Amino acid sequence: MIRTFILCAFLLLSGGLRDLHAQRIPDNTLHELIRRGIHFSGQQNYASAMGAFDRAIASYPEHPAGFLNKAILLMVMSLDFEVPVEMPKYLELLEKVEKMGARMSESSGTAAEGLYYLGMARSYIAYYHFRDGENWLSGLSHGLKATGYLEDCLEKNPRAYDAMTGVGTYKYWKSRNMSFLTWTPLVDDERHAGINLLRLSEIKADYTAQQATNSLIWIYIEEERWNDAIRSANGILRRFPTNRLFLWGLASAAEGKEDWALAREAYRRIVASIDAQVSERRYIEIQARAKIASMSYELGDRRTAKQECEWVLRQRDIDLSGFTADGSDRIQRRIEEMEELKEKL
Repeated sequence: MIRTFILCAFLLLSGGLRDLHAQRIPDNTLHELIRRGIHFSGQQNYASAMGAFDRAIASYPEHPAGFLNKAILLMVMSLDFEVPVEMPKYLELLEKVEKMGARMSESSGTAAEGLYYLGMARSYIAYYHFRDGENWLSGLSHGLKATGYLEDCLEKNPRAYDAMTGVGTYKYWKSRNMSFLTWTPLVDDERHAGINLLRLSEIKADYTAQQATNSLIWIYIEEERWNDAIRSANGILRRFPTNRLFLWGLASAAEGKEDWALAREAYRRIVASIDAQVSERRYIEIQARAKIASMSYELGDRRTAKQECEWVLRQRDIDLSGFTADGSDRIQRRIEEMEELKEKL
């Protein structure tokens, strides 16, 4: 559950506020640079995405959009490869965003925009510390402060749909992880409110629509609404067919539904997506090929199950020191599962 919250709650790409009708960066050139970088990120063309955000920073050094998106791209790559985020660059970028956002929030003309960037910067700073080993309650406390800025942004601009992505995601997962307290008069169950905000953001956000979809996919999985998750994943994969983050969602939903064939196809697509942009392929390949072995066994395809199982077991002695703690644990679990599968075979 916590892994799902992490992946969904903070995987957002940013933009700015233009007026009370949208959340669009007023400068068209900067807007297009950010949109281009987001599109490259969706394609997992990380080098081109980084280039777009670096150009945004060089051309607009006083605007936080380039700095924020570059920091988020570093986190996306960390999540994709399950390696630690690049430091100290990551926090340095977010600290700049926070300072710029604070200045913008003090001006009536850019107050909503500044609150948005403050909220996003605080979210990703909190996420770094949370992922680095803080407990859930600490992460909740940091997230509450960040979400407060985003909610203030929405008060000033009710059509700040990109801010809704963060608020909606937070509302759902806060309620989901504190559901044991929602019977009290002091704690509201805001899961449905969160989902509704995400659906609106999915349709109308300028910059975070695909991230709203990603959040919804994992929420549907948490709710065991397998068909909704599969439908959402397939929809976004029509735009980004090789995006592993969306493919993991599709595969997980299909596996939850016990649609072994669809799940195996999704895991195979993950393996096929590994290209020159992937600087660390071992985590992705071990995870996916272990799942292909398991799905093949469920389908009665013992030959493929044996072949993939043996491949994974040949990786049992790899050096895990370069991965995050979660990544190392997951690889070890997959190897243990393959040892059990080998006995069945």
